Amino acid sequence: MNSLSEFRRMDQIRTSTSRMNMSQMKMSRMRRAVAAAMCVLAAGSVAAQQAGAQDNQQRNQQNSQQNNQQNSAQAVPLPAPQPPQDASGQPVAAEYTSGQPAPAQDTGAGAAVQGGPIATVEVTGIRRSIRSAEQIKRDATQVVDSINADDIGKFPDRAAGDALQRIAGVQVGRDRGETSTVTIRGLPDVVTSLDGNDIFTGRGRRLSYQDLPVQSIAGMDVYKSATANQPEGGIAGAVNIRLRAPFDYKGQTVTGYLENRRQKINGSEAAETRNSPGGGVLYSNRWKTDVGEMGFLFDAAYNKEHWGYPVQWVDRPDRIFSVSPDGTAVRLNDDQPLAPLKAGDTLGNLPQVGGIYNGGVRERFSGHGAFQWKINPKLDFTTQYLGTGYRARSQVDYILGIVGWAPRLNSVVLGERGCDTPQGQICPILSANAPPAQYGPTPYDWDPYMATSAWGVQERTNTHYLNSTLRFRDGPWDVTTGLAFTHSKFIQDRVIVDQQIPNATVGVYTYGADGHGGYASVTTPTSATPLRDPNEFVLRGLVQNWEESLGKQTQWRTDATYKLSEGFLRAVNVGLRLSSRSTSYHSAEAARDIDKRATPRSPGDVFGPGFETLSPGVDRLGGQYYVPSRDFLLDQTDQVRAAYGFPAGRVPDDPNRQFEQRERSTAAYLSARWQTTVGGLDVSGDAGVRVVHVKRKLEGTSRVGNVITPIDLSTSENNYLPNLSALVGWREDLQSHFSVGKTLTRPDFLRLNPALSLIPPTVNAPGTGSAGNAALAPTKSTNLDATLEYYFQGNGYAQLALFHRDFTGYLQDYTQDEIIDGQRYRVTRPQNSGQGTLKGFEFGTQKFFDFLPGFWSGFGAQYNFTWIDADNETRLDVNSDVLTKGRLIDVAKKSHNLALLYEGHGLTGRLAATRRGDYVEQIAEPRFLQDRVVKASTYVDLSLSYELTKNVSLQFDAINLTKEKYESYVGDPVRPRDIRYTPTTYGVGLRFKL
Repeated sequence: MNSLSEFRRMDQIRTSTSRMNMSQMKMSRMRRAVAAAMCVLAAGSVAAQQAGAQDNQQRNQQNSQQNNQQNSAQAVPLPAPQPPQDASGQPVAAEYTSGQPAPAQDTGAGAAVQGGPIATVEVTGIRRSIRSAEQIKRDATQVVDSINADDIGKFPDRAAGDALQRIAGVQVGRDRGETSTVTIRGLPDVVTSLDGNDIFTGRGRRLSYQDLPVQSIAGMDVYKSATANQPEGGIAGAVNIRLRAPFDYKGQTVTGYLENRRQKINGSEAAETRNSPGGGVLYSNRWKTDVGEMGFLFDAAYNKEHWGYPVQWVDRPDRIFSVSPDGTAVRLNDDQPLAPLKAGDTLGNLPQVGGIYNGGVRERFSGHGAFQWKINPKLDFTTQYLGTGYRARSQVDYILGIVGWAPRLNSVVLGERGCDTPQGQICPILSANAPPAQYGPTPYDWDPYMATSAWGVQERTNTHYLNSTLRFRDGPWDVTTGLAFTHSKFIQDRVIVDQQIPNATVGVYTYGADGHGGYASVTTPTSATPLRDPNEFVLRGLVQNWEESLGKQTQWRTDATYKLSEGFLRAVNVGLRLSSRSTSYHSAEAARDIDKRATPRSPGDVFGPGFETLSPGVDRLGGQYYVPSRDFLLDQTDQVRAAYGFPAGRVPDDPNRQFEQRERSTAAYLSARWQTTVGGLDVSGDAGVRVVHVKRKLEGTSRVGNVITPIDLSTSENNYLPNLSALVGWREDLQSHFSVGKTLTRPDFLRLNPALSLIPPTVNAPGTGSAGNAALAPTKSTNLDATLEYYFQGNGYAQLALFHRDFTGYLQDYTQDEIIDGQRYRVTRPQNSGQGTLKGFEFGTQKFFDFLPGFWSGFGAQYNFTWIDADNETRLDVNSDVLTKGRLIDVAKKSHNLALLYEGHGLTGRLAATRRGDYVEQIAEPRFLQDRVVKASTYVDLSLSYELTKNVSLQFDAINLTKEKYESYVGDPVRPRDIRYTPTTYGVGLRFKL
């Protein structure tokens, strides 16, 4: 035995034997020996891939399954890790996989190979999936961590992104109660593939992880280093999602689930808790026919969710006041010197204070089908279809207290720290009272500007993915060719109506006992609670906009492996991939305020009593407040438009917002698999290069201020991405991965789109806008990785990984004020930054405590810790080429994942805690060019499952048990920014298998 894989198989066999009780040993010894022999034959001999060996293996598996059922034994065959499985379900060498349906890349008959099927072990359920993921990690030549089907099913997860946070070094961002972003070692540039092919949603380059339910997923692999046969993109790493296939199962299988969830909306006591049902079913079967073995699988899932997401915000530092010792203050105008107005005064800054109640209902549904055909011993055919859909109807209920424009304040309390700013000593105003002042001739011209607003939002997405592959194996040759199509469309409609409370007195605090702001009071001369009195509101402006985007891709790839005999080179791999991708975008917007010369009217007088509704509101802003009804805005849009003098129908298409891009890429790679012995150590690895040629044509319109510029760009580029990886076996339980390579990631199409989208300003608050940048370049990186991995006897491992990234052109968003049609807008656009570095280490371990007696042997634990040091050259002024080194945005220095596990006596439990340290979200935010920092957060989730019968289990899930929330500040915690209240969700489900 001179290979690592043979040592591992024998260790697994010994481990299995030691864990079996005496009553089972005699019954299972022969099955273990037969299974182990079949594993070695399958991994080490080409003959095991021929028809006779396949028939024998299937009969042995069926006999083993029947014996297990008859004897109630717990020893079950552990299937080979999914990536090393070929299209027919037969095991291949794991060491040559990269998470793609690429050729097996075996080294040939008689060669010492790693991977292959795992020997018989006494594990079931979550243990089996963890062991399978562990084997993937152990045998790959890359740095990889995985999560497999049963493991995913044991978490309180509905979608792919939720499950990914369970993997070492992976962090997720939660928005509106969902996982919206995934980062690897702190970087968000992650490429996503579906069984090795590109997959995306709408106009993006990435999959919206929340669209893909775990029902369809066999496993997910997170690659932290790259090989030549992987799709380019993702300087942080890659996520490959493996869909379920019929040959994953031994025969007819029916599984499914029914569940209901209830969301407790934190931060809003008035929010209603409602039922959110979900369910899914999977059917799979395989048959022997006269024309070969065939398999069919279909699964479908549907989830409906009623959700709420309150946000309380304190705007960035803005207006400056001269504050007197008696607590009164006078606002400085923009044309005044930045100095106290009289002796003894102190400069103070008062930002605006407000909030949003986001809520609504969203539905996600998917259908997935797969067909596999073992045409003959040399030829396999596989086709898979995945369709996902998203429907949402939501409201964005704003409450605005624009106190910074009030000419005078009283009851002012100044902070004692955070006064040092680039513009001198300007202390934060912790609390103040803003009395009303009429600044113009109309009944609407009041400071402070107190208003509410509602956005009625309706959106939908449909994504279709179809992939067909043909695999040929004969002697040393292994060739796979495949064709895939993706079509994804996104549509959004928004109707926004504002309403104002004139003559309001607003008491605010920007820094309270818990470090955040809110409203102390809102009153008018005629009401002590005007926010809950519809008669206190007058109607203001209308904004209506819509957008449609479409993404289409055709991709073809062929991968070939030629296996060599014994020697240093074991296999040569070549591949070619052609891709044609197009995206289009068009939209329009219209805005109009009421005629301020007319007599003010309440919204109910204009539209009737059904127009307004009480929003659940935000507790720290006084609770509920009246807003226009979401359903009225969406269902009676023509009536709303008519009140503002617009004709019925949608806003006409705006040619200045149209955007089209066509991208054609050709990628070819050449790599070699090598293996040798150095000083008695087994050393193997990959070396290769990927060459990519991209041609791009982009058409759109750029607007900066009032300058409109047509854009018609045609570009091309060549990139060469070499890589080298090695796997060193120090001894049978200790190994290392080493890799070096270059990667790149291209900007999302959304970020390339120069079309400017605007939200018009209110009377005293600037509007906002966003646009892309057609001149963005790819982000490029040189990556180094090294690991030291120790594998415990029986199960589990401990790992230390070091990593280093040198990158250039990292994308960052910059905001600047622009005057458009006489109005001030804060417009955000992306730009490439300069040089940056990310380096650090991660430690991870997992273990089931089988050595403990009785009940305690069911416990286990997983833990990983990541430490990162990162910096980047960035622009402090968007119009300057001067670069200043600072923290890298969105990267936390420290993060932890801890999971306590239990499986035994019919009970499976998991208590998981995920902590992400503080990180910079925005560099040099105006007015004082201070960084916006997000505080550290810890999310705790619980999953419990109990087997009612052999095939039916009851599931209980709890997400965000500790009511954790997003909190941020600017420069110093004394200048808080946002609180975003992540909901706590409880679920009960029934899972079955027939």
